[in-house]
Amino acid sequence: MSPKAKVARTGDGDDATPAGAASTSQDEHETELALDPPAAAPSPEEGGKKSIAEPSPFDAEEFLEANRRNRDKMRAAAQAKRAKEAARARRRESPWWKRAPGADAGASQTPVGETDAVAAPPEYVDPVRTRSRWVVPALSVLLVAALVAAGVFAYLYREANDRANAADQINQLRPGAVESAKQYAGDLMTYDSADFGALDSRITDISTPEFATDFIEGSRQAREGSANAQAVATALVKDAGVVSISSTEAVLIVALDQTITSPQTARELPGGIPYQSRVKITLTREGDRWLISDFEVI
Repeated sequence: MSPKAKVARTGDGDDATPAGAASTSQDEHETELALDPPAAAPSPEEGGKKSIAEPSPFDAEEFLEANRRNRDKMRAAAQAKRAKEAARARRRESPWWKRAPGADAGASQTPVGETDAVAAPPEYVDPVRTRSRWVVPALSVLLVAALVAAGVFAYLYREANDRANAADQINQLRPGAVESAKQYAGDLMTYDSADFGALDSRITDISTPEFATDFIEGSRQAREGSANAQAVATALVKDAGVVSISSTEAVLIVALDQTITSPQTARELPGGIPYQSRVKITLTREGDRWLISDFEVI
């Protein structure tokens, strides 16, 4: 017999008042509750299997929210890196004199994680250091330019000085060239057909060896005609002018009055046959003398 039945039977046999019956009934109810065995608690393994098999909707929402926060952080970090690199590129491209602290102050300074449009904070650019990086190359360029200019000026000064010295030297040589041309032209245009040896001696003395040989050999046929006519030529130099002159060569024009006499024409022209001649004479400087290197009747 169960305790519950036993308690019920005992109550039936007692002569109790209504109040006592109510008290007995309450006691029986409490005794019945106390005697019922409690339900067994689930084991940890059973609880774990149940939680894994049936996840709570709140767990999925927390996971998605954490994933969204991580993506936002990664996206914000990448955006900040790109903005920082862009700001550095702008500073490198801008002229140094325009750089100043806060030059990139217009960039967004929204904290990382609040939005995708995140920019890096501006970097402070020291204007003194920036200028110093440009001052040394600029001074180097100016120094090189100054050295080049000094070299050019020195070269031009030397050239001008050389030209001035050459001009002075030419001016000193000019009178001697004019006098030599006058004398040599008269010596070549004056001769006696009875004695061409004296003419050859003068030519050899006042000419370069090459010209002396060419002139003597080239005038043999003319000499034969003069010898047959027994001609005698006398030249009187009237004037001379310089065509060109340098320290080594001079070209001059000489004007002469020449008279040729011959026994064959003495009766008709007792004073001889007059000629007005002009010759172009080229002189070459050898040592301290001018020598004939070319002679042409024009």
